[in-house]
Amino acid sequence: MSITQEIKSRLDIVDLVSEYVPLRKSGRSYAGFCPFHQNSRSPAFYVFPETQTWHCFGACAEGGDVFSFVMKKEGWDFKDALARLAQRAGVTLEEKQPVDREQQAFEDKLTDLLAAAADYFHQLLLHAPQATLTRQYVAERGLTEETQTAFCLGYALDSWDACRTHFNAQGYRDQDLLDAGLLTENPEKGTRYDRFRDRLVIPIRNVDGRVVGFGARTLDPDGVPKYLNSPQTALFNKSHLLYGLDMARRDIRQAREAVIVEGYLDVMQAWQAGFRNVVAQMGTALTEEQLRLLKRYTKRFILALDADAAGAKATLRSLQVARETLDREVEVRFDARGLVRHEGRLQADIRVVTLPPGTDPDKLIRADAGRWPQLLAQAKPVVAYVIDVATRDLDLNDAKEKTAVARQVLPLIKDVVDPVERDHYWQQLARSLRVDERALRQVQLPQEQQRPVKPATSDSLDGRKTLKSWRRAASVAGGGPISAEIRQADYLCQCLHYPQVMIHVNQKLVQTQQSPVTENDFSAAEDKLLLRQMYQRIDDGIIATADELCDSLDETLLDRMKFLLALPRTSEAELERLADKLVLSVLDWRLEKNSQLVGIVRQLVHETQQANEGDSSEMYQQLSQLTSAKLRIDQARSAMSAMGRRRAEEGAPGRS
Repeated sequence: MSITQEIKSRLDIVDLVSEYVPLRKSGRSYAGFCPFHQNSRSPAFYVFPETQTWHCFGACAEGGDVFSFVMKKEGWDFKDALARLAQRAGVTLEEKQPVDREQQAFEDKLTDLLAAAADYFHQLLLHAPQATLTRQYVAERGLTEETQTAFCLGYALDSWDACRTHFNAQGYRDQDLLDAGLLTENPEKGTRYDRFRDRLVIPIRNVDGRVVGFGARTLDPDGVPKYLNSPQTALFNKSHLLYGLDMARRDIRQAREAVIVEGYLDVMQAWQAGFRNVVAQMGTALTEEQLRLLKRYTKRFILALDADAAGAKATLRSLQVARETLDREVEVRFDARGLVRHEGRLQADIRVVTLPPGTDPDKLIRADAGRWPQLLAQAKPVVAYVIDVATRDLDLNDAKEKTAVARQVLPLIKDVVDPVERDHYWQQLARSLRVDERALRQVQLPQEQQRPVKPATSDSLDGRKTLKSWRRAASVAGGGPISAEIRQADYLCQCLHYPQVMIHVNQKLVQTQQSPVTENDFSAAEDKLLLRQMYQRIDDGIIATADELCDSLDETLLDRMKFLLALPRTSEAELERLADKLVLSVLDWRLEKNSQLVGIVRQLVHETQQANEGDSSEMYQQLSQLTSAKLRIDQARSAMSAMGRRRAEEGAPGRS
């Protein structure tokens, strides 16, 4: 995670903007009067918690993230904004060592490759004839087109080398594909082949929305394994990930509750039905790292696992991990041997929901979505659930079995903080075992292995050796298309290698009645600043080389630039067409951004009308402008495409 991503993950843009602008809830967003221009008739300034962005639909017609907001409002430069927001978020800014930058460049290259792979698989699912059965399967599971797009579902061709061939042609080496987990190698035969073949492919994203791996489901009834995950890589470690957390974290914070399920499709079905605080564990039981991820957003967890025996066992294993992992109040004592001992009490509310036999969250929600919140409302506190599971099939005539159950449950009871609650569970266990409570209190438990005390640290230091470098910050949380982010990074990469091309691109854009590339075309604050630096050099009459530009950048922007320079560059043989290619790329991502804004404005207008909240004329004007802009972009793209076809025909053999 880059330093800016770390800061954003710890801040809530709604809280920050509310210190400058009075906001009120409006649907899934927050509305207020824009602080950057005069407006008093109707709120035109909106903040979107899901994407942690803001946008003015009035005179400004601008938007951005938390960095761009404070920079614009306070007049800070990027360095000031970084320092002040880091302090607010409790993040320590540290200088990186050269080895860290090398590792970051390696990880960023894998991130770019995996993002491109997710897009590749998604396009195959949408359009490939070979994916017909997979499309039918997805439809039969009741997943809408919106859900498929949000989770970027894909399809891997039934081929040993289709993925490999595709990305080799994009400039990636076999070693890159192996490092990313897209290729499998047979060391005995010395062969390499696609890891995912003829499977439904599900991208797995980290908490920041970056694709780090894939889960792939076979549709062959005899196919094994049923699910094939990416292998462990520099980015993918399933014990450190929770599927769907990138899309659920805002709703988890808002609901103050996280629901944990077992499967990918459970998460998708819940999201589609509007239950968006749901995540899936990446294995048979929760891990310490997964719980630490969730602790950022809530300390109330509901485990909703399958109702079969394996599910119950997985639940109990998860509970044990939770008991050992979550924050504790620690009392330190010194014994005669000078050893430090700990007594802890849980600081979390863990509950468990028992699903009806023969069902899972996916099936239950599809059959009757209304049952889901009812079921969650019946979730039992963790100790009550353990008592129920442990005594469900117990032979109450077997004294040794009853003792074994007592030894299993008593450590949990002793960890309950509240004395009244703790006493309640003593009584409940005694009733379930049909023994006297006084006898339970005399049960001798095995001495628990002592674990060393970890010094108290802030969340900003927990588990982090050194801060990782800056990289792309264009938001893909919430399932936004990956392609715009890739196009923006590629544009900057090519312009860093070939600075003169910026001038040619802008000339061609003007020729098609489009504006030159500006900072507003980019999503990430660091990319805006890099473009500004490059333009400044051109305005001064200097076409700066990449090395010269590096000398003028601070550490954070330097890391971003080095990442961009590591991306595949256009070969010398293709330079003649580079400007045309980049113009089309700019038009494509402008079109994508325009389409997203049109959808948002329409939704906001609808919500305003439904609630009879003020005048919508300003947003209608913005909608008209956006629609006209879309038409102009379409026309410009058609003109550029026609021009490219004519040039190709004129240069083809046999043409005069």
